[in-house]
Amino acid sequence: MKCVLRQKKFTRNAMRCLLTSAVLLPLLARASGFLSTGLAPETLLASMEGPSAPLVVDLRKPVEFGIAHVPGAVNIPLEQLEARIDELRHEHGVLIYCINGARTRQAEPVVYANDIDKVFHLEGDLQRWIQGGYPIEKGGVKKTGW
Repeated sequence: MKCVLRQKKFTRNAMRCLLTSAVLLPLLARASGFLSTGLAPETLLASMEGPSAPLVVDLRKPVEFGIAHVPGAVNIPLEQLEARIDELRHEHGVLIYCINGARTRQAEPVVYANDIDKVFHLEGDLQRWIQGGYPIEKGGVKKTGW
């Protein structure tokens, strides 16, 4: 596609060029509202089976966590995140998730502000994980060791 503006008139072609330009692509990449890199459920599942798995943190309330969560996840409710931020320091990074992404988006600035830079979110959050038929655990709250 040739990007040329003719006599200050926007043609359809020029408009397409503007919309797909390098200026707008970064904005479109962040249109989801997430600050962190997304991991697809299948990617997370594969990494959980290897030695370089990230710490998986469920940001929901303990009662929600007890209903269903990603296997091996620890529960750090969003309301407790700042007080427990040091638990997120992990050699292979941290993946945070909730049921639909709302709490994940709220948690990301807190995590980044505390110099934790290897941060991921679960694409589609727990809803997609469950709908995709990926394994879940039920029951008790898992803690990170305190």
